[in-house]
Amino acid sequence: MSDKSNSSASSAPIEKALAQTQETQEKLSAGVNELAVTNAVLQQEVPVEALTGDLALALEKNEALETKVQECVDDLVDVGKVLADEVVRRKRLEAKLAEARAEIASASANSGTAD
Repeated sequence: MSDKSNSSASSAPIEKALAQTQETQEKLSAGVNELAVTNAVLQQEVPVEALTGDLALALEKNEALETKVQECVDDLVDVGKVLADEVVRRKRLEAKLAEARAEIASASANSGTAD
């Protein structure tokens, strides 16, 4: 396996994790937006006097769920930032490693021809 494919293989899992995190975050964001719209419509359309018992409890739980989903979205955004930073860091390190290997190979080739 070449140095290039070796370095690509080492960063591939973290890049895949980043992509999955971003995809999940987008899905959750869409879900929290749908919950917000649902909550807004229900709060506007349901008469105040009807907001008792099970209906009031359902609306409360729906709002609580919206908050929890938004917290998950926020957490995934944070994780995505950490993963993206790690991808950048690894790519820099892989480039430095490739450069060092090239310098070693060049030095070895030069010392072999000097004899």
